[in-house]
Formats: sequence, structure tokens, C-alpha cells
Amino acid sequence: MIFSGFGSWASYVPEWTKNQLLLQKKFFYFFMRVSVAWIICMVCCLQVIVANHTHAQTLHEVSITLSLKDESLEQAFKKIEKLTPFRFAYKKNDIGAVQHLNLEAGLTPVDKILKQLFEGTPLQFEQSNYTIFINGAVNPDSSTYIQKSFTSDTALTIRGKVLSPEGNSLAGAVITVKGTRFGTAASATGNFEIRDVPLHSVLLITFVGYEPYEIPVTGETNYFLVKLTPVKEILDEVTVSVVNTGYQKLPEERATGSYSIITAKDLEKMPVANLIQRIEGLATGLQPQIKAGDNSFVYQGLTQGIASNTRTIGNNDYDLNVRGNTTMRGEKMPLIVVDGFPTEFDIKTLNPADIEQITILKDAAAASIWGARAANGVIIIDTKKGRNKNQPTVNVSANYTAYGSPRFNYLPLANSAQIINYEEELINKNLNLYNPLTMAPMYKFYKSDASDLVYKVKAGIIDSATYKAGIARLSAINGYDQYKKYLLQPANAQSYNLSVSGGNEFHTYFLSAAYSREVTSAVGTNGDRFTATANQSFKLLKKATLGISLKTALFNYKNNGTGVSRLGLGGNTYLPYNQIFDENGNKKYYSYTYYQGRTDTLQSLRGYMNWGYNYLDELTANDKTIQDNTYSGTMNLNVPIYKGLSANGEFMLEKYYQNSRLWNGPDSYAARDAVNSATSVNYANGALTYGIPQGGILLQNSSRNTNYSARGQLLYNETIHSIHQINAIAGTEIRQTKQSQNSPAPMYGYNMQTGITQPVLGTYTNVNGTTVSANTLPINQQYDKTRRFLSYYGNAAYTLMNKYSLSASVRYDDYNNFGVDRKYRATPLWSAGAKWNIIGEKFMHAVPFINALALRATYGYNGNIAPDVYPFTAISLSSSYVTGQPAASIVQPANPGLRWEKTGITNLGIDYGLFNNRLMGSIEWYSKKGKDILYQFPIDPTYGVNTLTTNNTRIDAKGFEASITGAFIRRKNIDWSATFNFSYNKNKLADNRFQPNSATYSSLSGANIVGYPTTALWTYRFAGLDNTGMTQVYAGDKTTKLAPSLNPTSIDALYYAGTTVAPYYGSLSQTFRYKHFTLFALGTYSFGSVFRRPTISTYASTRQTVVQYDLNKDIDKRWRKAGDEATTNVPGIAGVYAPTSLFRYAFSDINVLSGSYIRLREVSLTYSLPAAMAKRVLAKNIDFSFTVRNPGLLWTKNKEKIDPDFIPVLSQNTLALPPSASYNMALGINF
Repeated sequence: MIFSGFGSWASYVPEWTKNQLLLQKKFFYFFMRVSVAWIICMVCCLQVIVANHTHAQTLHEVSITLSLKDESLEQAFKKIEKLTPFRFAYKKNDIGAVQHLNLEAGLTPVDKILKQLFEGTPLQFEQSNYTIFINGAVNPDSSTYIQKSFTSDTALTIRGKVLSPEGNSLAGAVITVKGTRFGTAASATGNFEIRDVPLHSVLLITFVGYEPYEIPVTGETNYFLVKLTPVKEILDEVTVSVVNTGYQKLPEERATGSYSIITAKDLEKMPVANLIQRIEGLATGLQPQIKAGDNSFVYQGLTQGIASNTRTIGNNDYDLNVRGNTTMRGEKMPLIVVDGFPTEFDIKTLNPADIEQITILKDAAAASIWGARAANGVIIIDTKKGRNKNQPTVNVSANYTAYGSPRFNYLPLANSAQIINYEEELINKNLNLYNPLTMAPMYKFYKSDASDLVYKVKAGIIDSATYKAGIARLSAINGYDQYKKYLLQPANAQSYNLSVSGGNEFHTYFLSAAYSREVTSAVGTNGDRFTATANQSFKLLKKATLGISLKTALFNYKNNGTGVSRLGLGGNTYLPYNQIFDENGNKKYYSYTYYQGRTDTLQSLRGYMNWGYNYLDELTANDKTIQDNTYSGTMNLNVPIYKGLSANGEFMLEKYYQNSRLWNGPDSYAARDAVNSATSVNYANGALTYGIPQGGILLQNSSRNTNYSARGQLLYNETIHSIHQINAIAGTEIRQTKQSQNSPAPMYGYNMQTGITQPVLGTYTNVNGTTVSANTLPINQQYDKTRRFLSYYGNAAYTLMNKYSLSASVRYDDYNNFGVDRKYRATPLWSAGAKWNIIGEKFMHAVPFINALALRATYGYNGNIAPDVYPFTAISLSSSYVTGQPAASIVQPANPGLRWEKTGITNLGIDYGLFNNRLMGSIEWYSKKGKDILYQFPIDPTYGVNTLTTNNTRIDAKGFEASITGAFIRRKNIDWSATFNFSYNKNKLADNRFQPNSATYSSLSGANIVGYPTTALWTYRFAGLDNTGMTQVYAGDKTTKLAPSLNPTSIDALYYAGTTVAPYYGSLSQTFRYKHFTLFALGTYSFGSVFRRPTISTYASTRQTVVQYDLNKDIDKRWRKAGDEATTNVPGIAGVYAPTSLFRYAFSDINVLSGSYIRLREVSLTYSLPAAMAKRVLAKNIDFSFTVRNPGLLWTKNKEKIDPDFIPVLSQNTLALPPSASYNMALGINF
């Protein structure tokens, strides 16, 4: 803040405000440019919609004059194209035999001309808008145009096209000769050709979501136009999937890498606004941990932390990993790729209804093409696109979710009598030396109501009867009831989606808009989200394809609630006898800064403002709002060059704006406390001098991110001689992420109506009579970070005879924040893989119950980075609180040898299908070996620092995955299918320098030990309490008992309890359909992890000016007198080593519980209105659904019935309740 002069301050606008206005002006112009582009795209799409609704002219409606003299059919087509708006689509080989045509046609309809030209041939034509598709083929060996007759031993070539009832092409439909595995798949246009089909055989056509269709081969015709009938939730005999690596797409049968695919249909079953909740349990190797309780996108952590080495937004709400991790300091989140580009946005910015497919790349062959952070796995997200030859489709959906009451009783809270008994013992044993009745005024700190009574009766201010009456009154209060009534509420959520899609051969489009609102269980906390997507593609000059995608996600948060955080450890903890309203209905106030006796005097005799805190008042006296605006745009231009070779240019831009504002109003406790604390009294005349001006306090924080990527590549995709299939890419890419964050100094005395703030005195005397400099107040802070990447990459896949596939990829990455020498900055990452489709071998014909069988093997290296390490010295600039002058400190010493973390991955996999694919799945084994892992090791302190982050650590991991899908019943009116996923993953440190030391024995800190997991849980071996109430633990010999004054000296004195991350996890989902009703259930499980049972974390000590309350009910089990050690394990509160005693008890083996559980995550029932009834309201499909989420744990191994995903540790900074059961009602309409 720049002060021009104190006297006329009101006439000046703060300098930061000017800068903010300038930023807002720049943002306005940027937003206007985006808006104009958006409007143009919307207008173009609306034109296309109108055009699609306007019927193209038919062939019969257009008449031409045509003359042909000894010309070919292809030449005839070109002449017709010049005379009409029509364009022909055909294969040259199919019409090449039609030559020497002669025709003189006056003004004649085009359809009649074509019938004359096709007379005597098997050719047929089909019109779609202005495109004329030519079907059938003429045998080049035929001397006439008359179709040959077929005898009983003739093998036929059958051609055709597969369509939906609406006439849309069903690309990937599977056509087989029934009873065999011989067949093919329909092309992108729905056309197919299958050779050597025996006469009198039957063709079977299948496609996901449609009834199978059979065609008898009689020889009367060799062309079929097939329209399939849709069936809800039916599992097809064959499912054809495409694996998307983000750079290229490969058919599933040719992909050598390890991957999992989640489709839009899978996501639709989970009615939650955040994608992270929807993907749980849908893929092997994917391990999300949801910690948000009843929240979805309204996180506990909403602001960006640039200085952090990992993400901060959502960090307390969810974790996500793919096949565990092999890093200790680097980013552990998988790389998220949206529409071909890595995104720096949180996953909450994506509207789940906009997503077409998610592909999870898990091994080196699948992910190494991405280089940086690919070691953690890559999640490829494809948003929906318009489709060629599709009439406009409109989708509308709405859903509402109501949650049960917050699960308050889940918290292990002590009652009023138990806390009062604890406070009495603290004071009686002189464990709180800050007696407000005897200390100087500046040391008269906050005391609870019960403590105040104890001090007063000991001082003789009140008699024993008054004391006992007061204690009895407080003991009878259950303040938790008021806490639940006024500060908590049942959560609710609602979402609305609208999308329009369609297209033709020249333009496709997908437009969507969605709104979601979430009201959390914390009164005063809620959030709104608006998302919009516009994906379009344009055909340029009949060859090039231009793709444009625009997305935005806008968030508005109100974060005024306290939730259950006031029940956590702290000096202003809501005690069980506290109240919001007293017995007479009056608001109850608490003085949390100083002793209430002192503040009452200052208020009544000196004129200070009310210094009391009321929980309900604070919900309205403060206003914390956060606005997140994200914008992204991508552009892709693909230009064919020659026979399968094309060039591709791509660009992506992301913009992120976050503004956080905390307004402490004049009536808020924060504002009153700040003003009162900086106010002094002139005892001569009683006048007050305000060091900090009266009024509100405004605190602001703004973040700006700009990320861009540019990519140029060549693509080759060709089939040679029908047996050699080649897919290859090679390209280069540049990427930059630029982050900035500004935290202006607080604005004191700020007026929200005028926007004017008041100055703080340069020096002032505070309430304790101490002279204070304004330089000690918070100052402006600015953070900036820029990361740049330069990459070269290549990938190739080759398949021979659809049986033998090889793949290889390489990527060379250069990163600006690694070593000064290029050999450290840049590193090659590579992979190789092979696949054998065993089912294609002749010897498999003898095993008819096996329908699919393939073996995969891959090996390669992926990379990872830590965003907070640099090769140069990192210095933090600030101001000294003592002198007010600029100051600096070393955050991190220079290390020019920093380089990438690398993970070598070996993967072996088997894919199978049995009994006509009624059982399908995969089995995989993998090994991950991380090297050059970043970690802080001690160095010579004479360098000025004690530790240095270096690339010297190794971590090994291994795992196993299995997935099986079964279609147990498959009928017209009834289906039953199930999918079971199983995953195993565990890592261990492979660096011999990780050995236990004195810190490990004394406090379990840095308990990373070679041969054990990075998530190892180490504990003391509990040996009971001694007769003074102190915890004893066993020494290394497991017989000698150590008092708190003695430290263990051997690793044998510690107990390895297990890993805190479950090594075994997975899910079971089932779908049952009867006619128009579909029942879906999802259960998840987690086995093999352990956690510490929450217990007392701290006792008050003589060092605490204000008692830190841990309300865990174990406090009532503490040792009080000699002999109690026979009946309790909770140590006493008195003694020099009481803190050590309590720590060893809390971190001992007797408090380790199993984290194994089975959870019923979701049950839903959907009713699909019959098509005939839907058509009455001009709809294609209408679905109603009712879903119950989080009904609870079906089984948990720990006898305490604690949910391992929501451990109620009252001493942690973030405290969240487990989710309440929620009930969702949804309506979806497709027009």
C-alpha cells in the first residue's frame, strides 16, 4: 500500500485498487474477445442446425442435361457434380469396370439418369443430404453388367451398411459369420465388406446397445442395408473400443500398452457434479480417495498455493493415484489430459455430462509419450464432439440431491462433565500458570467458564456452594445440540444440463451449457458452477479438417461456514458446555483474546468495543467469497498429404483467474479484536487512541495463470496389402505455465460502500501499553513462477495380419527448472511393446469356447518433476518485523545437478473372452522401479543449510490387476451383467541410506526405512503405564521397559504396523434390467491398510498461554492416581515428561486399527419410458432415475466401526465428517 498523506487519505484510491482496476480492464477486453468468438461460433452452429432442419434437395427434384460418349462411370459422376450440388462417395475399385458409357439425356431428374447408368449392374445409390453414396461393386472380370448367379459351393463377398433407426452410421459394428470367429467391423461411415462368405450361412451383426441382427445369405443379393434396434443396457457379444493416448487413437486389438476405458455410459450412472466421484471403482489401478464428505466441488481448500510442491486446490478433499507412486517429493497426481493437451485446471472444472470417454494409461508403452509426470499415470479425457450425418440432437437433464443430517455423532467427543473434570485437574496440579486473577493485565488470557470458576473458588472470590452450583449447571449443558442446530444443516445439490450436437460432412458441432449449485452441511458455505463447451470441426477444401474447442468454467463460492472445524484442537475450541444462546434465549459471547473479566472492564469503564465472540453472529458479520474463472481454447488443423500421411498443427491456451475476498465487517470479531488490541487509553482524560482505524478489514488475494502449448506433428496411418497396418507420429511441442499470486496488505477501516480505507498509525500504543510499529502488520506479497518445456517425440505401431503388433515411442524433454547443464535438463524417455492376438492363430479353432485371447508385454521409462525445486539458489524476499527494512532468507540452496525423476515400468498382460464373450477381462502384472527420486538429505551445515534436495533415491513397486465382466443373462426383456475389478500395489524404499536415526526413535519423524513402503506406519511397542501414570515402551530386546525419559536405540524397539495406503482395492458393479427398468449397484472394497485410532493428542502445559483443547472422549480414561495403571492405558497429565508419555501412547501399537472395509457406494433405479410414449412429446428417450449414494459401510474390520476414509482426528487442521446418505432424483430427455 502506498500512502500519499494521512490527512487527506479519503481522497485517494489505494494503489493496489488501481492495479486491480487495470487488471479488471484487461480481463474485460479478454472476456469480450472470448465472448465475440463464442457468439460467432454459436451463430455458425445455429446456422448448421437450421440447415440440418432444412431438407436437402432430392435427386428427383434436380434435373440436368447430360451427354456421355464412350466414358467411364467415374467420368459421369464428375460431370453430374459440376452440374449439381451433389457429391458422390464411392470406391474406385467398385465402379472401375463400368466403362464405355453412351448417353444423351435431355432435361431429366438425376435419379432417373443414375438408374439408367446402373442398369444391369449390382450398383445402388443412397442419398444423405447432398452426398450420394454408391453401394455394391462390379466384378472387373465380368464381360457384362449382369450379376452372376451363384451355386451352392460359391463363396460370396457381402457388402452393406449398418445404421441406427435414425439413419446414423454405426461405426465399429461387428459383422461375423454366425458360429465362427470370422468377420469384420463397419467403417466410420457404417459400410462393411466381408469376403468368402459361404452360401446359406448366416451373418450376425452386433453393436453396443443394440439388438443382434441376423441375415441369411441366400445368394439373391450381396448388398444389405441394416438398421439395428436399440436395447437399453445390453452387453454386446463383441465390444470394439478405441484406445486414445492423447496424441493418436488405436483400435483396442492393436494396443500393446496397459489401459482402462471409462465411457460416457459408465459416468451417467453416478449423479455427482464432480468427475472425481464418478470414476471411483470403474477401472483397475485407479485409486481415488474421496475425503470431501458431502461436498463435491465446494472444496475445503479452494485457493491456489504457488509455493507448494504439489496441488493445493482440493488437496484436502481427494487423492488420486494410478498404480501407486514412486516419488517422495514430486507431484503424485496423474497427468490430466483434456482433448489432447495437459491441463493445469482442477478436475472440478469439467462437466461430467460433456465427457465422451476417459482412457487411463498405466504403463510405459501407453504413457511414456507424455514424458513429464507420466510416471504417475496419465488420464486422457475426451469431451463429446458432433458426428457426421447426424441430425441435431438435443439432450436435457436435471437432477436434485438431498442429503441426510450431518453425521455429527460420528465424532468421538467428550461431554461437559468430562471436560470440566479435566480442567479441574489442570488447575489443581498447577499445569496452567497463567492465572487471570493474579497475572498482569497483558497476561490475562482467555479462560473457559469452568476454569474461571476453579480459579475463583481457589482464590476465595466465590464460596464452595456457589462453585458447585456453577459446575453442576455447566455439566448439565449439552452445547453440541446448539452447534448442530445453528452451524450445521443437511446438504443439498442440484444440476441442470443442456447440449445440442449434430453435423454433416462439412461441419460437426457439440454445444453444451450446465449449471450446478451445492449447499454444504456447513451453514454459510455454498458454491455455484457454470460450465459451457463448444466443440466444432470444419471440413476445409474437402480435405483439411479444422477443429476448434472453447470451454469455460465459472465458480462462485461463499465460504462463511465453520462446519465442524471449531470442534478441533485450538485455543477457541467450542467446548461441550459452550452455548450460542443461553437459557434465557440471549446470545452468548466468549472473549477468546483476553480474560473476560479484563475485557468487561475495558468495555464498561474505558469505552472499548464489545470484545465477545458469538458463533451465530460471525456467519453474517464476515463475508468470504471466492471467484474462480477458467477459460480454455484449443485449435487443431489436420491436412492430408499423401496416402495416409497427414500433418497436424495444434495450439492450446488456458487462462485462470481467482479472486478471493475476506470482508471482516465492523461487527465481526476479527475487526473488533484488531481495533481493540491496537487501542490505548489516555488515563488523564479517558480518551481512546485507535492505532488501527475503526471499521471493517478487507483482505484480498488474486491468482492468475496462463498456460499454453503448441504442437506440430506428422501422422501416418495406412494399411498395406491388407495385412500391414502402420500408425506413426512424430512431432515437437513447446509448453509454458506461468503463475502469479498477489496478496495485498489488509485494508483497515475499509468502507464497502465508498471503497475507501483509512490509514494505520505509523506507531501506536496497544491495549497492553506496548509501542507497536505499523511495519509489524502484514505487507504486500507477490509470488511468480514460470515453467517451460520443449519436447520432441515419436511413436509407431505396426500390426501384421491383425495378429502381431509392435509399438515403440520416444520423447525428449527439456525443462527450464532443472540443471544448468543441458544433460541434466533434458532427458529421453522411451518405451517398447509387443502384442500377440493368439485368437487369430489356426490352432485356436479347436477351442471354440475361447473368443478372444491376446498376450501383451511392454517396457520403458516415464518421468516426473517436483515443481518447487530449482538448480539455482531460491531466496525469499520480505520485510523484517523488527526493523521494517527489506530482508531475505535462503529457501533452497543451489543444486545445478537437479534432473528428472525416472520410473522404469515392466508390464505383462493377458486379455481374454470366453463363451461368446459372456466372460471378458484382463490380467496384468507390473513392476515399477523409480530412480533419481528427489529427497532431502543432510549436508555439511557449514554451507549455511542443513539439507539439500538431490536425485539420489530409489523406490521399487510391483502390482497385479484383474478385471472380469460377465453377461449372465442376455435376453430381450431381461439382462444381468457384472464387473469385478481387483488391484494390488505396494512399494518399498530401495536406498540403503534410509536408516533409522535418533529422530526416528525419539519422535518417529523421517521414518523412511529401506525395505519398507513410503507409506509405512511405525509405532512404539506399548508396555503399559507405570505407577506415576507415564507411558512405558519396550526396548529392542522386547522385555526391557523404557520410561519417557529414555529413548529407544534400536529399530527392534519399533513396530512396523503396515501401510497407510491399501495395497488391495477394487470394486464390484452389477446391472440388472427388466424391460424398461434398470437396477445398478456399485460396491467398493479396500483391504490391507492400517491407521492410528484417534485419541488424545495433547495435554495443556505450563508453556501454553491459552489451553489447547483436544475434545477426544479418551480424556476421561486418563490416569489420575496410583493404581489406575491397572485399568487404563491413557497416561496422566502431570510430570516433566507428560508430553512425551502422551505422544508414545498415541503412537503405540495398541492404537493401530485395520483399514479394511467393504462399502456400498451407490444403488440406482432407472425407468426408461417406452419409445412410443416418448414420441408423443417429440422425444426419442426419456429416463427417470432414483439414486441412493453412500448408504454406508457393509463391513469394516476394525471393531471401533471407524470409517478408514474419514478418520475423526480432532487435532488435525482440517476436520470433515463422513458423507451422509444422499438421495438423488434425475430426469433426462433426448430429442
